[in-house]
Amino acid sequence: MSQRYIKLSYRMFTNSAASHKLLYETEVTKPVAFVTDMGLMIEAFEQRVSELRDGESFDFTLQPAEAFGERDEDLVRAVPRKVFEVRGRFIEEEVYPGAEVPLMDNEGNQFQGTIVKVTDTEVTVDLNNPLAGKALQFTGTVYENREPTLQEIEMTARILSGECGGCGGCGEGGGCGEGGCGGCGGC
Repeated sequence: MSQRYIKLSYRMFTNSAASHKLLYETEVTKPVAFVTDMGLMIEAFEQRVSELRDGESFDFTLQPAEAFGERDEDLVRAVPRKVFEVRGRFIEEEVYPGAEVPLMDNEGNQFQGTIVKVTDTEVTVDLNNPLAGKALQFTGTVYENREPTLQEIEMTARILSGECGGCGGCGEGGGCGEGGCGGCGGC
């Protein structure tokens, strides 16, 4: 698939016999824009919407393997309660069942975990993506589907590098314009 610039609005739902719940919705007046093949969106999602023309609507479901993968029970781990102490005090206001907490591995890589259980000695953390094991339905409309400009590819690279995480570093004059932070989506 060659790179495409896609602008669209969409809704994302869980899609199973047990649950059909809205998880995310873009505002129609603030569509999402991205360049495909750069890792910003789910690959299977990009493939499906890149086949559509301007103005076309979509409604499709991605199975877990196409979206965030299957759940891996090996990623549910008990760690010593000390890991969640700051200055010798357990941070109970932030570490409780259901809480999503930022974590870091030995190499300094940051990721999220969901607290499953807290005891006097351990904290059980689920390192699976919260959407792992779930089929996801997407509905929406494609507003633009075309070849990206060099500027759009460069902006996407800036987003991925973390250089474009909010207002101030993006766009002309460093301010927010149409489409957010110079089109970066940081606002």
